Amino acid sequence: MENDINKIEKKALLAIKISIAAIFISLILGIFSLWVVLNQVTISVGIDKKLKQIEMQLETKSN
Repeated sequence: MENDINKIEKKALLAIKISIAAIFISLILGIFSLWVVLNQVTISVGIDKKLKQIEMQLETKSN
């Protein structure tokens, strides 16, 4: 009986450790994906600004 309880406790601890590891991995992946999205937004904003500058230069040259 006591041996069965020890086996159950070991399996429960293993399940808890696995779930904590899964949560940690998902947090890391979430932070990484957020970083990627922020980089894409930053790059697209930079490209938009550069395009507007080029458009302004072309407009002043054509006038």
